[in-house]
Amino acid sequence: MKRISVSQAKRNLSGLLAEVRGGETVLVTVRGEAVAQIEPIDTDPLADRAATELVEEGIAIPPSARLDLPKFLAEHRPRLPEGHSASRLIADERNEGR
Repeated sequence: MKRISVSQAKRNLSGLLAEVRGGETVLVTVRGEAVAQIEPIDTDPLADRAATELVEEGIAIPPSARLDLPKFLAEHRPRLPEGHSASRLIADERNEGR
């Protein structure tokens, strides 16, 4: 989580909001004391309702923590083995019961 003073936030509000829009959560401080937290909002109410239904039906498990999007996007992604397709690997796992 990013920490920023209120004076820095006032000087660069547009940039700060762009970071929040990108998934960053920002803690705003006054003289080093945390006073506010700015975080992205979920703009799709249907997604929340659908997710809630999946959890209630035991199909999905709710997340244990908020996704750190910049960190997630910076992580190395696994590569498929040469000559394999994602759909084939998924189909194989389903056939194996995983």
